[in-house]
Amino acid sequence: MQHAPSLHIEAVDIVGRFTRIVESWTLNRKREASYAKTVKELNSLTSRELADIGLNRGDIEDVARKGALAL
Repeated sequence: MQHAPSLHIEAVDIVGRFTRIVESWTLNRKREASYAKTVKELNSLTSRELADIGLNRGDIEDVARKGALAL
């Protein structure tokens, strides 16, 4: 009978690991989507509009990356 509880614990651990993998994958997809959306929106602005918000074209990818990582 000693083996039954350990099998149950291992099964729960496998489920927990799978859940963490799925959560991590989901978060990464959200980050990728956020990054792409931010880059697209900032690239659609004119240089003047970017300057008004304190950015230049060279800052776009960095700003998008930081924003995506903040999720």
